[in-house]
Amino acid sequence: MRRTPGILMILLLVIFSLSVAMADGNVWTCPNCGLTGNTGNFCTNCGTAAPAATWTCTHCGRTGNTGNFCPECGYAASYSGKGIVDTGLEQIPGESSQVKVKVAYVTASSYIVNGRDPQKWIPDKAVDGDETTCWQFSTKESALGSAWLQLELPAPQTLDSIWIKNGFWAYTNGRDQYASNCRPREIRVEFRKSSSYSYGDAILLPMKDSRADWQRFSVGNHTDIVSIRLTVLSAYTGSEFKNDVCLSEVMLVRQASSSMAMPPSATQTPGVYQTSGTRVKAKLLMRLSTRSGPATEYDEPGTFFSSNWASTTVDVMGKAWDGNIWWVLVDFTSGNNSYRVWTGLKRVDVNLDLVPEIYAVGQGTVSATETRRGPGAGYAKGPTISSWQDVEAFSRENGYVEVEYHDYDRNRIYRVWVPENKTSIDWN
Repeated sequence: MRRTPGILMILLLVIFSLSVAMADGNVWTCPNCGLTGNTGNFCTNCGTAAPAATWTCTHCGRTGNTGNFCPECGYAASYSGKGIVDTGLEQIPGESSQVKVKVAYVTASSYIVNGRDPQKWIPDKAVDGDETTCWQFSTKESALGSAWLQLELPAPQTLDSIWIKNGFWAYTNGRDQYASNCRPREIRVEFRKSSSYSYGDAILLPMKDSRADWQRFSVGNHTDIVSIRLTVLSAYTGSEFKNDVCLSEVMLVRQASSSMAMPPSATQTPGVYQTSGTRVKAKLLMRLSTRSGPATEYDEPGTFFSSNWASTTVDVMGKAWDGNIWWVLVDFTSGNNSYRVWTGLKRVDVNLDLVPEIYAVGQGTVSATETRRGPGAGYAKGPTISSWQDVEAFSRENGYVEVEYHDYDRNRIYRVWVPENKTSIDWN
């Protein structure tokens, strides 16, 4: 009887230990012999090791994870942001299955310092979302093969592809900057994981000498990435600046899993505007000088209403920002022809809040054809397209498609309407 308290104490300790183990979730069933109630690292019946504990990622929802980081999205096992939108991601307008991976900051081997604007060619310009800016370096300072651009991420991420806009897409002072400057021909991309201080898994990206759209490169599924380095190995030679190499935009992209909470879109997803859509009546403030697109680099359809502008009203259908001023898309009739063209905001008395912003919503090709200044035979004729062209598309209406192309012989950009049967467009 004297031993009873001791036996009871041992039983209580055993029960207490089991309850603690169960509370901690450490009780397991042996996969070999089926014994239940194991709490240690090995089965007490057959000695089989305990199976590795698994966990479900609260960021992307992946189950069966066994390491410290989720192999799907790179987030740590301790991440507790279930249902929280990942601030390191951003929707890509027009894309439903891929998202943009945000960049925290950018560095480079070197960049050209412009005396009037020291920030003009800094590496940050390669990720600013503006294709008319660029990172620019001189091969006199960073030779091809050693010139690099490095993108640092705010947290470990998964990457599936890299999108690049090659060269310098601006058209300034009557000069085509894309052709004038050098463009990367080959780029080596390397990745650094959060657990490493070195870059590896090098992939060669063969760049096309084209600015029709993003050049998209699949790089496989890379997880736990915190930094990416792009090294320019060779370049297409510029017609004027033989040593200046330009890279317009770089976007890091990953697939969006079905369980991922989608981030908001950074930019309103563009839609194809129609005649039946926005039309705001507006009076002219001066004679109507026009361009075929929203910038001075586009061709000039003409100047209208020089003497009677004060009594003239036009339809305003859209707006666009060229980096310096707002332009508005106007539709009107002059003489025997109609026009749908662009003019500076200063010429039209309109509230910009009432009209939508116009974006490109497709890309493709157009074959040789006559063009119009609007969607139909009642609009004035535009320049003739004499050969096949790469184009961006903005709208389709009445059997016509609004397209934009560069005429390098004339050093001009044109935005015109062409018969839809002359086009092959991939609409976003």
